[in-house]
Amino acid sequence: MTGAGVESYVRQLDGELRKRFVVDAAILEEVRAHLADAVERERQQGRPAEDAEREAIARFGSAAVVAASYAADRSRVLHRALLPAAAALGLLIAYVDSRPSWDDTGISAGALMIAAGILGLIGPRRPWAWALGVGIWIPALAMVRSPAPGTLGMLLVLVFPFAGAYLGVAVRRAITPASP
Repeated sequence: MTGAGVESYVRQLDGELRKRFVVDAAILEEVRAHLADAVERERQQGRPAEDAEREAIARFGSAAVVAASYAADRSRVLHRALLPAAAALGLLIAYVDSRPSWDDTGISAGALMIAAGILGLIGPRRPWAWALGVGIWIPALAMVRSPAPGTLGMLLVLVFPFAGAYLGVAVRRAITPASP
């Protein structure tokens, strides 16, 4: 059984995790269990319950620091998977767009926007990386095929994946449950 101090800390941690787009009851249960064990150890040393909770929480660290640590761990793993996915999607879209029989710029622009938007929804912490990963390939291919100053204008294509990635982040923020 955990006390009011531990429960208050867990609620605070939940709010901090949600700010970082981490919604996971298992993390909260793990922290609750660690704190309960720490409180019990403090109680066995003769501390009163409130002091034991206060000491256990102080040793565990602030909710903001703990949440940042969990979010950073998750973010590292997620970003290692999403960046290659962004590059693969961008290369696929650039390949289709470069075909001689393909003549539909609107569909290419929409595909860039949707691909980056999905990645922004999944990984909201680095939308700029997803936008560049998806969108850089069409301008790069244009610059390789015709290395002239005029092809730098193709960088305007990046507007679509950037818009999509940041729209994905906005949707993620809108659908992420608020802290209780």
